[in-house]
Amino acid sequence: MARNQDVDDDEFAGLGGDSGSDVGTQTGKLLDVPKQDPKVVFDSVVALAGSLPRLDDVAEVEEGDVSPLTDTEKQQKEDTETVILAASKVGKAAIWVMGQGFAAAKKGQWFRETHPTIEAYMADLVPDVVPRQARRWVTGSTLALAITARTGTAPIEGQIRELVKAKGKDKKTLPQDVAEDIYIVTTTTAAETGAKATAKVMADVRTKVEKTELPEDTEQRKAILQELALDALAGPIGPESSDQETVGSGEAEDGIIDAEIVDTPNLDALDEALRALKTVRKTIKAPTFKEAVAEHDPERYSSLIKDLRAITRELQGVTDRAPGPMVVSVPAQAEHEDAEHDGAEQPAGDAA
Repeated sequence: MARNQDVDDDEFAGLGGDSGSDVGTQTGKLLDVPKQDPKVVFDSVVALAGSLPRLDDVAEVEEGDVSPLTDTEKQQKEDTETVILAASKVGKAAIWVMGQGFAAAKKGQWFRETHPTIEAYMADLVPDVVPRQARRWVTGSTLALAITARTGTAPIEGQIRELVKAKGKDKKTLPQDVAEDIYIVTTTTAAETGAKATAKVMADVRTKVEKTELPEDTEQRKAILQELALDALAGPIGPESSDQETVGSGEAEDGIIDAEIVDTPNLDALDEALRALKTVRKTIKAPTFKEAVAEHDPERYSSLIKDLRAITRELQGVTDRAPGPMVVSVPAQAEHEDAEHDGAEQPAGDAA
């Protein structure tokens, strides 16, 4: 059986870049800029747009036209796709860069003079990021950046989540070298067969690996992993799937919040909506309306005011009718045992 390892007492141990997944180096590879100057990195990402063909130079073609591309169009297409793919790589890698950064901040408690928790720090530092997402990036950053260094492409969050998740009562995790090999072999096999290496496929391959004795020999290990990946890619996941463990198991995924592995899309949606409303509130003040009137477009102004009032009334109506939270009463002793033995999250009413 593939060996598992216990979760380290310090869940942020090993996130210092020693595994060859240095953040700046990988970003530098993608952008060909010095790693020591983040501003240069950012400016280089924005400068990617300069490699795109000017829109004025692109010949407009009617929809439905199936004529062959001209030599100019072929070159424009190639240049554009190169930029799009480069920007996509940077965007995918960025979440893991932030994850490793937040891991360092958590380990050093650098926010201790200004914020009570890492979540509050995350929300203030990067307002458009949901803390739940950032915690997942923290958990997966070491593996994801190691994979990025080996392949040149950053993995997606769902795939990594299935490979770093702590499973079982003992909260075992895969050794990183095994997790890396699973990801690389599975995605390569999927590409060769025209299939998709989804998060569920990764979970299925992991389950199969945990029941298999993997050899130390690199080629033999690769051959076995290919067989397991082909099996997982061939059809739907069976009863042995870890799906039931993925949702609602209550196991700690990252050591920060115990119920992290439970997906809450509606809570996340409300969180994002609130963040957006707060941003809007900062930009719309009393002087905004006065200055808008002074711009002498009464028809547009009246329409905007009408729509704003309608939306705020509707939003207030929806929030006024929102049900209260469901609080489950748990005996104090059982609560203590759950927290000590199972790592279960305390009811909302008992949260500090």
